[in-house]
Parts: sequence; structure tokens; C-alpha cells
Amino acid sequence: MPDNFESVRVVDEPTAIKIIGVSPRTWDRMRARGETPPITKISERRIGYRLTDLKAWLDARRVDTNAAA
Repeated sequence: MPDNFESVRVVDEPTAIKIIGVSPRTWDRMRARGETPPITKISERRIGYRLTDLKAWLDARRVDTNAAA
């Protein structure tokens, strides 16, 4: 398996929800508001999320608690 395999690996939605660490209900609300990572359309009726997109999404949501308010 190539070293860069993780950069294109796609996980299904239940796995993405576990990785992010929210409940499925919270995820559904976030998705309805357009606040989830971009999807990857795997087939006509199945979506997934690239691990790199999940990481970038999480990184963008980081908050520096030591920054001056």
C-alpha cells in the first residue's frame, strides 16, 4: 500500500461521525446547516468522507484557549 494512501482514504458516514466524536443527531443537525466536512460521492446512493478532509475540518475548528480575548 502506498505511503500516501491515507490522503485519499474514504470512510463511510458512521465512521466519520465516530472520528469527529459527535452523536448522529448532532451530525445531522450540523449537516443540515452545512457545517460538516465536504462529502465524497462513492456511488449513486452512498457518500463518504476523506480522512484528509476530516482532519482539515477539525484543524479549522481549533480554538486557541491561550489567545488574548
